[in-house]
Amino acid sequence: MTEEQPAIAEITREARSRCAAIGGDSLEAVEALRAELEKNPTLGRRARSAVGGMKLYTTRLEGTHARPALTVTYVYDAPPPEPGLIRIALVSPVRFAGGDV
Repeated sequence: MTEEQPAIAEITREARSRCAAIGGDSLEAVEALRAELEKNPTLGRRARSAVGGMKLYTTRLEGTHARPALTVTYVYDAPPPEPGLIRIALVSPVRFAGGDV
């Protein structure tokens, strides 16, 4: 049995910019998710296959008093034998019917 190499996760410039626009502790929450994804790269719901063996996932971070609930979209690219690379690409506030966040 071979030991699995950990994944490497990063937050893209666009995702960081979206966190800044959303405000509150959005970036801190996404940073915590980034750290968790390095341990478990397939958290969330698989959205669809992307090109070249990459996998697209979405997950939701529950809202707090400091920020709205967030939908986070990330791409997981795992070319063997190297560690997989995860790019958190998009962060959006969850919008509910009726206009409330």
